[in-house]
Amino acid sequence: MALVEIMRLWSEGVAAADKGDWTGALKSFTIITEPRAKICFNIGCCHLVMGNLQGAEKAFTSTVEKDKHLAVGYFQRGSVFFKEGKYQEALQDFVRCFTELRGNQLIDYKILGSAFKLYSCEILYNVALAHAKVGNWAKAEENLILALSQKVEPRHGTKIEKAMQEILKQKDFPLTEMPKGRLFQPNERLVEQLEKKDYLGKATVVASVVDKDSFSGFAPLQPQSDNPPLRPKTPEILRTLQGEPHRVLFEFTPETIEEMEVMPGNIVFVLKKGNDNWATVLFNGKKGIVPCNYLEPVELKFQSQIQ
Repeated sequence: MALVEIMRLWSEGVAAADKGDWTGALKSFTIITEPRAKICFNIGCCHLVMGNLQGAEKAFTSTVEKDKHLAVGYFQRGSVFFKEGKYQEALQDFVRCFTELRGNQLIDYKILGSAFKLYSCEILYNVALAHAKVGNWAKAEENLILALSQKVEPRHGTKIEKAMQEILKQKDFPLTEMPKGRLFQPNERLVEQLEKKDYLGKATVVASVVDKDSFSGFAPLQPQSDNPPLRPKTPEILRTLQGEPHRVLFEFTPETIEEMEVMPGNIVFVLKKGNDNWATVLFNGKKGIVPCNYLEPVELKFQSQIQ
């Protein structure tokens, strides 16, 4: 399927979901052939809102198969497993989700097109709940204590402390879920390109501005200057090695203009790491962003020889 058609259906599906038409949204998303991970994720969210747990499980499974490092995919499938009473499978997904954060306290999916932040403390909270459901109360308490140490917002502390009180009574507590409607949006620039644009405009007949020139038409003659101004010289840019070297751990396929395609083993230079788990890097003379958890610091040794 052509990219233009994918973007159109993707945009229509999100617009339908924004209006609460989840059936229409699902219809648009499922028309897309060979959907990417984000589309599969949106399909799973539609099924989840509509109460179709089996369909949601299948869609989120496709999500993590297409992008095995998409932490929020494991978070959503773990939630589905939990609702289905598959507590051991839910536990495995929540643990994998926490692993994919790679030591970060949160991942902000805004850059990828979703208004959602996935917090490590909320994942650990669900890990503790899954342990409680399988009767491992000691592990549940251990993970809640760890979650409390990683809380980011005041609401996290309040919720975790209430769960601790329930654990002491060997009672479970509510599941932390992703808010309804937090779908992945298509790239705005690509969507804008779907609209037909008139780049030529309408032809206009104009008269020449040159004295005693009888020409009239689409391209009139223009007066010439005897001493045209000199064109300023483009300043030379001195390229220097910037940033800290990092090795790429996993293949990353970009889905927005800002993202950069990298392969395992590539050496990139990190210019900035944000709190949203995205790093601005230089690679092959180009600047872009990649997930922080796809990178590891390396020490490069440079040797110079005089011949």
